[in-house]
Amino acid sequence: MKKIMIFIGLFIFSPSTSKLFGQGLFDFGSEATSQFNRGKLEQDAGKFKEAIKWYKKAIETEPRHYESYNNIGYIYASNDYHNKAIEWYKKSIVANPKFINGLSNLGASYIELGKEKLAVDVLKKARDLDPKSKLVANNYITALQRIGKVSESREVLKALKNQQDQSSIPAAQQAQQFRIDGKNDLAEKFYREAISQDPLDVSSYINLGSLLMEKGDLDEAEKVFKKAISTKKSGAVTHMNLGYLYLQKKKYSDAQIASEVAVKLNPESSTAWLNLGLSLVYQNKINEARSAWQRALALDSENEQIIKNLKAIESK
Repeated sequence: MKKIMIFIGLFIFSPSTSKLFGQGLFDFGSEATSQFNRGKLEQDAGKFKEAIKWYKKAIETEPRHYESYNNIGYIYASNDYHNKAIEWYKKSIVANPKFINGLSNLGASYIELGKEKLAVDVLKKARDLDPKSKLVANNYITALQRIGKVSESREVLKALKNQQDQSSIPAAQQAQQFRIDGKNDLAEKFYREAISQDPLDVSSYINLGSLLMEKGDLDEAEKVFKKAISTKKSGAVTHMNLGYLYLQKKKYSDAQIASEVAVKLNPESSTAWLNLGLSLVYQNKINEARSAWQRALALDSENEQIIKNLKAIESK
């Protein structure tokens, strides 16, 4: 059976409520604004159900309140419910087709679900609206890399670098460029610098861990993924990558545990279910593996690897 491809890359979501130039702003009434601000307070306090309730009130008051749609989407995305998030991001864009954060967040959720071609289309629109946005550029670069358009991703990053002095470019962004250029030692150095600057930067942990896995340093990669988990801010991707790492180390029971956490955090991830199935089949838990792969196939019906794996255990 083929090995599973792991998710890497910066997934940047922004629930920003700032009024940015060029986003097609509307003048909302004081009632909708007050309801939105109450929702933001609840969201910042981690009271997501209350936040959604207030955002929906703002939408009832003013159906064009695109930032409320966006923030509801962000809440779902931050809890790894990306299909649900996409529904709300799309509503924010319908309300305001020039809303850059909504477009960027929609693209980021498409990336999380492995729908990179859709992500590229959306993020290109966002970039056309705001070529200087770092948020859009980072997501666009990730999507381009995922579909094999490395040269185009380099051009985007080059354009972004031309807008600022090298010293002002974030360490994580520099690491990404070094990785694109195949300068993995420098990429590792700058990912570590990004983590030292922000110890809660889960995306840099994920990227660093993935890079270390590519270099064959599985023990160090394991430490990095575990540090990401210790931040209490990591989602399904970290556990999924850790599960894949344990598959490579042939620690199948550990791979099962990590993969079970991943599918619990994001039941919509076909890759997490695929990894779980592998961890089970290597322990000769054929029926459980079959169930996991059937879940994966229901989420990604055209995935040839899942189909081949299911056929391989048909007679067992």
